Amino acid sequence: MWKRAPAGALFLLVLLPAPGAPGSEVYRWEDEDGTVHYGDRPPPQAERIAGTKPDPAEAGELREVERVLDGDTLELANGTRVRLIGLNAPEVAHGGDPAQRGGPEARRFLRDLLAGRRVRLERGAEETDRYDRTLAHVFTADGTSVNALLLRRGHAHVAVHPPNLSRVADYFAAERQARRDRRGIWALSRYEVQGADSGRDLRNSFRRIRGRVKTVDTARKYVYLRFAEDFVAILRKDRAEAFADAGKALEALQARTVVVRGWIRLHEGTPAVRIHHPAQIEAVR
Repeated sequence: MWKRAPAGALFLLVLLPAPGAPGSEVYRWEDEDGTVHYGDRPPPQAERIAGTKPDPAEAGELREVERVLDGDTLELANGTRVRLIGLNAPEVAHGGDPAQRGGPEARRFLRDLLAGRRVRLERGAEETDRYDRTLAHVFTADGTSVNALLLRRGHAHVAVHPPNLSRVADYFAAERQARRDRRGIWALSRYEVQGADSGRDLRNSFRRIRGRVKTVDTARKYVYLRFAEDFVAILRKDRAEAFADAGKALEALQARTVVVRGWIRLHEGTPAVRIHHPAQIEAVR
């Protein structure tokens, strides 16, 4: 297994080559706590994965981390900013806006976690965001997923942004542990389930919303779950099969009470949430 760097070492990031590059075999396994590990000396239950541990000559430039900006963003010494894929941590104070509850704690956790550590980046299918930040899954030198650990400790919630969906199931599993144990942000009222009738007051924020689906309307590209309350959940029509495979067939949701989650915005004047993954429908009754 790749070893932890000595205490006091510089922050380092290794940009991994694409799967298939020459080097040693790499395995994936999950321990009793649900932490996912990667290494070249696996326990018996490990699974060999596509891709390899990079040969040092092929691994690319080592880069120092200058600082941790917040609970989901790093800045490298060369000025490159790295945004962790698949999660969103509460904001820290900036631009005159106060910190959100849980924001300073998330940043402190990430700073403490990465101090003196060697980590690697696995770039997303979409490699940069609109702010020109590098989008990546981040791993410590021993293969621990930093993204999943932030979620498991309750310092962030899962944020689903296609096409970067490769590890979203693992991230939802990590978040569920934190929700179950009411760790971190999951002890705050802001992250409790809210009624769909309050959606208009909650726009421009991440929320978990409960309501009864009045109709399921299918258009050319989208499916609309219209709630009895003033609220709608919007899904791409070409993703409907994935929801059926997950036991959440969209047409079967009519007249059912569901909990959906996501960023609330107005759609044609109605509070709405975009659904990209079956796990964004948390409960069906």
